[in-house]
Amino acid sequence: MNLVNPTTKYELIIKDLLSRIESGDYRHDIPICTERQLCLDYNVSRITAKRAINELEMQGILYRKRGVGSFVIQNYQSKEDHPLSISEASVPNKTIAFLTPFDRKGGIFTIIESANQQLKDRGYHLSIHIINNDPNKVKQDLRQLIPLDVGGLIYYPITDAIQLDVLNEFVLSEKPVLIIDKDINCQYVSNITIDNFDGGYKLAKHLLELGHHNITFITNAAIEQTSSIQYRFAGFLRARQEAKLSLTRDQFLYFAPSLKEDYIEEKSFMLYKQELKRLYELGVTGFVCENDQVAYTTLRACKSLGLSVPDQVSVCGFDDNQYATKAKIGITTIRQNFDEIGHQVATTIMQSMEDPSFVPTKIKIPVELIVRDSTASRFIKTY
Repeated sequence: MNLVNPTTKYELIIKDLLSRIESGDYRHDIPICTERQLCLDYNVSRITAKRAINELEMQGILYRKRGVGSFVIQNYQSKEDHPLSISEASVPNKTIAFLTPFDRKGGIFTIIESANQQLKDRGYHLSIHIINNDPNKVKQDLRQLIPLDVGGLIYYPITDAIQLDVLNEFVLSEKPVLIIDKDINCQYVSNITIDNFDGGYKLAKHLLELGHHNITFITNAAIEQTSSIQYRFAGFLRARQEAKLSLTRDQFLYFAPSLKEDYIEEKSFMLYKQELKRLYELGVTGFVCENDQVAYTTLRACKSLGLSVPDQVSVCGFDDNQYATKAKIGITTIRQNFDEIGHQVATTIMQSMEDPSFVPTKIKIPVELIVRDSTASRFIKTY
């Protein structure tokens, strides 16, 4: 395998395993490793270990027995003299459709770029389709793809309404489907999400540790329709419950429409400012926002009200996208590893297309708290 100067942990694991395989240290009938074992042996995360194993499986070096471990394929021969690649004949159709409602926002293009690079290296073609948020139009867009020459589908739905009746047509045509971002309870569709629950928990915990005992959750999405926001809200609630804080409906949840856009109608902005003022007068000093765009709008509203951030109120976002650093004051937020999401997307869709016995999988990517100047220890001034 042509691995020149590996710089990442998973590449180092691959190089070491290959060296031991080619020296005859492993037999095809004895498992050489499990993800847990690699975590311990190399002091890496579960995702890093899984990535190394997946890579070797996709290269036709290892195969996995569920609940047992990974094995070297029988009669494996060293391929040091030429790069390993997927056989062009093994996957007749290497065009993959990627449907997303976003054209420029968030980290979606980082995900696409990361996935596309890996797919291109293996001879795949990624076809990007920007879709409308209207459910009927989405269904139409999906149906138009069915007769086209695509081998698999990656789909980023705007809500949990994923149009499963249409997706079933892909599945029954042996075109694997991968849903990203939304947590989908469907056993025959692969699903990749981030740990939204942990993100919401980390933000609320951060504010509570700073002394903000009256905190609120602000969302632009209907919680009952969007699992990613449900989990963020659930994590937020868990942190409050652990702190044994009483819950008052008027103080801990506010549904704010139309807060995601750069431009907000003056009437909507005035109503939002009134709500923030009301919450502050009720004693709320910490705001956990659904995402960085909502957090950015909240900073603007606070400034317009004369509320100092972070002296009087602290504001958190989610995603760590361009909105987190757009204002003069950086926003405390949750960072998604968009590169890793893209890698897992590419790996999963290729495995599902190449291996007839592939079992659809659910993958959850860890998140990281990024602390900036929009949060600080509680310091209440008279409004």
